[in-house]
Amino acid sequence: MDQRELFMTEIITALNNKQTTQLARHVDFPSIDREQISWLIDVAQNETLDWQALVKGVHFAKVALVLHERVGETKRGSKERQLLVLAGDLFSTYFFEELASLPQTALVTLGRTVQRVNEAKCSIHERNYTSTEDYVLLWLTAEFGLVQGLAAISGQDWLTREGQRIIRKQAELLDHEAQQLLLSHLEQMAVA
Repeated sequence: MDQRELFMTEIITALNNKQTTQLARHVDFPSIDREQISWLIDVAQNETLDWQALVKGVHFAKVALVLHERVGETKRGSKERQLLVLAGDLFSTYFFEELASLPQTALVTLGRTVQRVNEAKCSIHERNYTSTEDYVLLWLTAEFGLVQGLAAISGQDWLTREGQRIIRKQAELLDHEAQQLLLSHLEQMAVA
């Protein structure tokens, strides 16, 4: 097993261990995507920062966001809804726990990133955009803003080959016009 594969296995094991709480019996946690973790590792690697904490922190933030998003799909006052909120809050605390070992600038950057991601998700939910291009840019921020924030901290490029493949795969969920516009934006960003 090469060094990279070893890092990925260690990180995925650590992430899995956080999901073995009592809530795991009641909450369907998002699965840990190996490609996504590999992409995060590529973007996070930095000689001066604890990049493993960055990868875990960003993953925990993403899980918290996904769980909180699913709250809207549940019945008000239901046990399922309460458990989803608790699970999302728990993963938010894991996010901050990982960031505690990092410099304050990293914490501030990721905090602002989470805010941007939430604002983009709200704008999409409320249909607060005026064009397909606005929608695509909001979608890109909502889905991949955490990786962009990670890149801002590490100084690495966020749009790696693996990242482009993941974005293209998720873009298949968009309508044709939005998908074509996104692919055009990706090509322009990859060249820049």
